[in-house]
This record gives sequence, C-alpha cells and structure tokens, in this order.
Amino acid sequence: MTVLQTWLETFPGVRFAPLFRTEGGLHVQTHQRGRAGHRRMLTRSAQFEDAMIDLIEQGLTKENWTGLVYLMGTGERQAFVPLYVGKAERRGNTHSVSRNIANIRRNPEKFARWGYGLDYHLGDLSHAMFGFEAYRKPASKYRRWADALFESADPPILRRPVSMLLLPWYEESRGPSGFRRSVASGEKEVIALASAFAGDRLLNVDGR
Repeated sequence: MTVLQTWLETFPGVRFAPLFRTEGGLHVQTHQRGRAGHRRMLTRSAQFEDAMIDLIEQGLTKENWTGLVYLMGTGERQAFVPLYVGKAERRGNTHSVSRNIANIRRNPEKFARWGYGLDYHLGDLSHAMFGFEAYRKPASKYRRWADALFESADPPILRRPVSMLLLPWYEESRGPSGFRRSVASGEKEVIALASAFAGDRLLNVDGR
C-alpha cells in the first residue's frame, strides 16, 4: 500500500460515492439542461450529491472547517486509484463563503466544482463529450477526461466505474507528510503523490 493509500485509509470523515448515475453498471444516464434544453449533461449520482451536500453543510457549521479536497478515481474504497485531485475552499475571493459551495442544495451549476455549468467539471466534460453549442469550444483538458473515462460517447459508456473520495478539511488537518496543511497546500501534496502513484493516468495538468 502506498503512502497516499495509507493516508486516505486513515483520514477522518472521508465520503466515498459513485460520481455518475448509471444503468447497467457502466452506462451513464444523461439529462437536458439550458433554457432550450439543448445541453446534454452527464448526470451526477444521488449518492455523490448527498455526500457532498452533507459534508459541506456540516462543515459550514464549524468555524475551523476550511473546505474539502476531492479525488476522482477508480476501484473500491480500499483499492482506490486516483485520476484527478482538486479542492473547493470555504472562502471565496470576495465572499466569506465561496459561491462554489454556497447554498449547495440549490447550486447545481457550480456544486463545489462538480456542477453542470461551463467552467465546472461535469459541464465541461459533457461539452467535450456531446459538443453542444456554447460561447466557446470544448476545452481540450476535458477531451482528455472523456477519452480516459469513457469507452464511447454516445451512448456514454464508462471504461470502469468512477468514484469520488471527499475529504473534509479543517485548520488542523494534516497532509500525507504528517504536517498541518491549508486546503491549497494539502491539495498540492496529494497531487504530487497521486502523480507518482498513477503516472500518466492522472488527469491533473501542471499541478491543476
């Protein structure tokens, strides 16, 4: 077991859930969004939404909660292989609670970076998968995501089940090194270890 896996096993309060709503195991369900319903979207699983909402709502009741680090990957909880690492911080650039997590139950377009809007993970991944009309072309980063995660785009069939690990982060939280870290520095430490573990499979580019 790697340093990263050992740390994830012992990190307190971790949530683990499938990212997508599926039928038949690997076929991801989609839905239509937008004013004219012209944007086809990959659908988040109810388990993932519940886990994210619970983590954030509980976190916001505690002054020492600073956000979360998330890992998207494959494999069961005890054999998780990370494919992407990111963060959602409590504070925003201009607001005490970031708009990415504010009103999380009514925030489907942002949803702690996993929203259906463009410039958010599932919105951009869906744009890359289905090529709907938007104010810009699909981002090349998410074409890479689509190739890595999906066997086919239409119908959207996963190569293997994709899950999320959500790590609630507090002022006293420690990274894999054992030192106290901010959300941002904790994310960087996890990315470095995930890169060593997953190699070219890791979808972070230039530490992002």
